Amino acid sequence: MKTLGQFVVWLSLAGGVLAAATGYLAALDQPDEQLLGLTLAAPAGLIEKPDGTTLPIVDTEDGRQPRVTGPLLGELRAAGVKNVRVKQFSLRRWRGKWCFLLALVGLLIGGLLTRRADRPRRAAVADQADSPQRILKAVQRAIGQLRQQLPELPDRATQLLAIVEQLDALAKTHMATFVDARSALVASLGMAGYASLMDSYAAGERQINRAWSAAADQAYAEAVGCLAEAARWMEDARKKLHGSARGS
Repeated sequence: MKTLGQFVVWLSLAGGVLAAATGYLAALDQPDEQLLGLTLAAPAGLIEKPDGTTLPIVDTEDGRQPRVTGPLLGELRAAGVKNVRVKQFSLRRWRGKWCFLLALVGLLIGGLLTRRADRPRRAAVADQADSPQRILKAVQRAIGQLRQQLPELPDRATQLLAIVEQLDALAKTHMATFVDARSALVASLGMAGYASLMDSYAAGERQINRAWSAAADQAYAEAVGCLAEAARWMEDARKKLHGSARGS
């Protein structure tokens, strides 16, 4: 159905362009009152000279802007001229207007067919957009559990080891998966929503990396402070993801 819709769109577009090109053509079989006084925009008719060359009955070169008069109209008709190009547009004179309107209807129908064919894909994208939300919740949950677990551990060395090991596992699992979901996030939130979300997420990710480095350097207080900042930024990212997805 998508192929059919695109074919209808292109066919209608081509028909509309061709119909629009006739907007300034005036058919000479129309009543005189619709033609007299119009300004010609291009040479009209041909006269054959004795030497076999031809000249236009009326020329528009050198900046001339001849108007349609009664005698000129009779001469053009006698020469078999069917249409002349004029500078004035008139919906009443435009013979191609129905083709143009039909092309507009065709564009609408083709667009609807294409959109209908894309509906399953958009639904799939929407389903994928839920996955980053679940991943972000998992990141928050892992940080929260780690912060709650630390005071219960027996000594500082165990606490530092827990920070390093758990943050290392978090970076290799949930956080790596969240970054891989970029296409689904952009499709769901748009570039502006995605950029706003990633500002907060990246800030949280930096705090997680700082917490890991601080724990590896035996700086427990700094590591705990970075974990608190990471939790705050990840919560901000979760709110942006939830709000943008709900508003889209």
